[in-house]
Amino acid sequence: MLFMPWMSKVELYAAIRRDHRGGMSMRELERKHGVTWRTVRKALDSSWPEPRKKPPSRATGLDRYKPVR
Repeated sequence: MLFMPWMSKVELYAAIRRDHRGGMSMRELERKHGVTWRTVRKALDSSWPEPRKKPPSRATGLDRYKPVR
């Protein structure tokens, strides 16, 4: 696997699309960029990655006292 310095998802998607236009197969793209076939497919289908999902808020130790005010 070729070592790629850290890059944003937008840059990764652009690199995958550029290499695909250059004639690389899906398997070659997976190996070169160190991603799965799902990521390659998403990059080829859409120019922008999906926004990150917001994690659910975690409970705190004070939650049980919040109703008492």
